[in-house]
Amino acid sequence: MLSFGDRLRVARSRKKMTQMDVYRLIGLSNKSLSRYENGTTAPDPDTVRDLIRLYDVSADFIMGLSDEMGRATPPAVFSFVTPKMADATVLLEQLSSLSPESKKKAIEYLEMLKTLDEVKSGG
Repeated sequence: MLSFGDRLRVARSRKKMTQMDVYRLIGLSNKSLSRYENGTTAPDPDTVRDLIRLYDVSADFIMGLSDEMGRATPPAVFSFVTPKMADATVLLEQLSSLSPESKKKAIEYLEMLKTLDEVKSGG
């Protein structure tokens, strides 16, 4: 039987997400997620809810009550998309369609913009 952490890892893998993807989409640090997946700590109920919605799996699967992943909610009712997630999703979709060379250039450009923002804000 899969542990709670194993279930989180399996659900994340099914969505083809890295721990950094989770961080970018819901703000959960990869260090925290790693601890949850390794079973060294447990997330609070709100974080469990966010992960269930992000991974689109049933609460019963995550909690070990069922081996069927199911879905978090029916698609028509699924409304867990924060502005940060929507922006990240659009960017990921656009980046995924680029050639490797163009992806590298896009990342370099984003790094440049970040540096410019830091300089402007005095940080």
